[in-house]
Amino acid sequence: MGEKAASRPDLVAELGKLGERDPEAARLMGMVIALAGEVFVLKAQVERLTRAVGVDAERLAAAAANEGMTKWLEAEEAAFARSLAAPYLEPDVSVNATRWMREK
Repeated sequence: MGEKAASRPDLVAELGKLGERDPEAARLMGMVIALAGEVFVLKAQVERLTRAVGVDAERLAAAAANEGMTKWLEAEEAAFARSLAAPYLEPDVSVNATRWMREK
């Protein structure tokens, strides 16, 4: 591992070479990296739970094919899609606090 890792460039140093970046692109990349980190954490948690419970691929496939699971997944997916799209489809009900955020 040491030789292989030594041959790779340092990621932070490589990113530093990019110089000035568009702030919006940097913010978007930060969000993508944060979400990717969350996906990794969840993937690791699912793997730990799968190993702890001792469930194999066949049992997981059988559970996925279960009618109750299918119905739950459809309802959950619809609710998730609605909540994800809500900021774009529904008016913002919060008070516009911009005027209080400005320095005098």
